[in-house]
Amino acid sequence: MEKRIRLIYIFSLFAALSAIGMQGYWLYNQLQYEMQRYAKELVGKIKEVEEEEFRMRKQEALDTKVTYVLNRNVEHSASLVDERLSHTSTGFKLSLKDSGRIDQFNLKFNASMPEDSLLMGVDRSVVDHFVPFSGERLDSLLKVRLPEYAINCSPLEVGDTLDTASSWRLSDDTFLPSSLLIKYMYSPFEARGILMNVSLSFHPLLVRMAGQLGISLLLILLLISCLWFQIATILKQKKIGMMREDFVHTMIHELRRPVQALKMCISFLNDPEMRTDEETCREVTHDAIFELDNLSAYLGKLKDMVCADGGMTPFTISSFNLQELVEKVLRLIPVPPDKQVSFSTAYAPGLSHITADPVHMANMLCNLVENAIKYSGPEVHIRIVAMRMGKSVELSVEDDGFGISPAEQRKVFEKFYRSPRLSGKQIPGLGLGLSYVRQIVEAHHGRVSLQSKIGEGTKVIVTLPQ
Repeated sequence: MEKRIRLIYIFSLFAALSAIGMQGYWLYNQLQYEMQRYAKELVGKIKEVEEEEFRMRKQEALDTKVTYVLNRNVEHSASLVDERLSHTSTGFKLSLKDSGRIDQFNLKFNASMPEDSLLMGVDRSVVDHFVPFSGERLDSLLKVRLPEYAINCSPLEVGDTLDTASSWRLSDDTFLPSSLLIKYMYSPFEARGILMNVSLSFHPLLVRMAGQLGISLLLILLLISCLWFQIATILKQKKIGMMREDFVHTMIHELRRPVQALKMCISFLNDPEMRTDEETCREVTHDAIFELDNLSAYLGKLKDMVCADGGMTPFTISSFNLQELVEKVLRLIPVPPDKQVSFSTAYAPGLSHITADPVHMANMLCNLVENAIKYSGPEVHIRIVAMRMGKSVELSVEDDGFGISPAEQRKVFEKFYRSPRLSGKQIPGLGLGLSYVRQIVEAHHGRVSLQSKIGEGTKVIVTLPQ
């Protein structure tokens, strides 16, 4: 059984960890996907600012009263500009004339560039020629348009003319990228640009993934809860199995004594010579009746426990005199001949009748008094007090016996529990008394508690609503 339980633990833990790992892997992929989407949207916003900065410079260039027309392999003249765009093997030579002054410079580029990229590059080169790019202007625009992001701009030196396109990428310094690197080529033909380092804020990302994170967390918690519940159930079943074994052994041990005593009594009564001694016969008969009472009490207590646990015990709620019931229980309680037991009772003024099941109340009180007698020395004084507490009745049974340690006080109401300290004292019992008391009290919607100190005694308090 132990090996099977261990295998269940291992397989359950492996299955749970595998499922959590798969959920984590899926969540990680979703996080990367959302990070890419988040970065693309941010890049789009920054590009809008870049275009705004370029349009501002282009407007300033147009305000210089210099106009130009781009045309391949043709000449075009305007009132203020004479522009000649000639095709060469390495690119274009662009000539600009303004008021008699001719500015001429060469533009080099990849001959396989698309038409739109070529025109855009020439446009940016011409604008940059008249109104040079200013990093301060772009930085101020970024702070106005995107104030929630910390963007650091630094000059970019690109030696390879083929690598002159603007691009972006996420940093790979951590599990989750902490920054976005954007290369902005404000003059691609001259390979001039800047590098923008954008510090990423994860709050928007968490907002995007709030639903997925919540569902994943709930699934993981549900899986952990199921695993914990399964393990707890297995442990409980294991504990129940151990308790069942302990109960069987205890039951055998407890029943062996009265059976052996009855066997001896029957053997005595079966002997014709011993039957002639009337005094001895009377004592043997008394002992046999006593052991039969003990045996009947064991079986009755076990039956009450099983019935109460299964909810099959019939309850007959009625009003009865509590003082009369207590006095009757004390009068009929069996007292061992080797012990001196004294009782004292106290009742609150005006407290006479209560509403409960009188049979089960008598059995409950009998269990408490029997425990007080059983778990004490040769002399014991038992005090029973009944008082009214608001809308409830409080019944306490106090003794000056062995007492219960603080660590055991939480366990004495469990089924079949018996203190290890009692193993050498040969005190009979099945560990069902206080468990039965708790079940009867809770069935009456009440509560039970105890106060105890080692060597000073125990006080059990039962509170019943009225």
